[in-house]
Amino acid sequence: MKHSFGILRKRDPDADDQDTVLGIGGTGGNGDDDGEEEQRFSSGRGRRGWIIAATALVVVAAVAATILLTRPPAEAGEEKKAPPTETTAVARGNLTEQVRVTGKLEFKNVRDLGSPLAGTVTGVPAPGTVVGRGYELYRVDDTPVILMFGGLPVWREFAEGMTDGEDIRQLEINLQALGFFDGEPDDEFRWATIEAIKEWQDALGLEDTGRIEMGRIVFSPGEVRVQDAVAKVGSPAGGAVLKVSDSTKEAAVDIDPNLAANAPVGAKVDVRLPDGTVATGTVTAVGAPVERENDNGGKTLKLPITIVLDDPTLAAAFDTVSVSVTLVHLIAEDVLLVPVTALLAQPGGESAVERVVNKKTELVTVELGKFADGMVEIVGGDLAEGDIVAVAK
Repeated sequence: MKHSFGILRKRDPDADDQDTVLGIGGTGGNGDDDGEEEQRFSSGRGRRGWIIAATALVVVAAVAATILLTRPPAEAGEEKKAPPTETTAVARGNLTEQVRVTGKLEFKNVRDLGSPLAGTVTGVPAPGTVVGRGYELYRVDDTPVILMFGGLPVWREFAEGMTDGEDIRQLEINLQALGFFDGEPDDEFRWATIEAIKEWQDALGLEDTGRIEMGRIVFSPGEVRVQDAVAKVGSPAGGAVLKVSDSTKEAAVDIDPNLAANAPVGAKVDVRLPDGTVATGTVTAVGAPVERENDNGGKTLKLPITIVLDDPTLAAAFDTVSVSVTLVHLIAEDVLLVPVTALLAQPGGESAVERVVNKKTELVTVELGKFADGMVEIVGGDLAEGDIVAVAK
């Protein structure tokens, strides 16, 4: 018995040359076809093949998955009378993909802050207060403890007769920034330093002694944000009084080391906040590769990067939250690109596109390169930048 399968069509006697599709059918027999209903099998005109490429945007390398619906064999140069309704131009540019990773946005460098100034704590700022250079951190015996900028902590009082040191230069730089010191900062405690201190003390309502007792000022690398009070009003001073952090939120993200070239210091990235807002951020630091635990209980090498929002006010409503960060991964530079929806699968594993010329189409066999984000690199074939090709709807 022989079987054949196809689209079973039955002639409609009341219609002119019109086929009615009945379904998928088959014929069987012993070689005698007498009495059987006439059947006609139509191969139909070849349909456009299409390819869907899906790129997984995760911390690992993206994988392109393609599904091909092949069309019957066609010769290169084949023309159709009617041009397609959807077309695009062959482009030349960079092939990129978007890689999304999850990070944590929070205030960094949380630490306790205080001074050895003895007395009773009589005032603390509200949580969320940002304190800058020359401003009051808290009050002891109803007098202010002042923040100044610098990497060296206060380790002695500032007074006439003190030995030279970098902490003196640090103090003079701050007094100059606040408008009280006119000279060139150096490491010597001079008469000009004493006069500047007196003017500063007078502006604060303090006794203008020309000396700064141990603990009256606190040095910090920059402005601080108050998270909470460690010591409450009425508590003894002399130790930690505030819990503070840096004033700017940072997003800490781990990426695969092979993405390092796409996330250098200064690179722009997109940061999606919990409310759906997409904010632009800048990579401010890239650390050394470190091992992180993975889901399988093993270790994976990761590259830690730090990102700061270009507009911090967009995240003002959040404290410590998870965010999604999108990086652009460069795959190939200065290549011919077409959408994957322009591809036609051909017999023998070849691919082709339909080029539109003078309102007609011709089949052009092409050699494919890499896939990313719905685009494919063309590495071979009679195709040039600016050519118009058909794409599937």
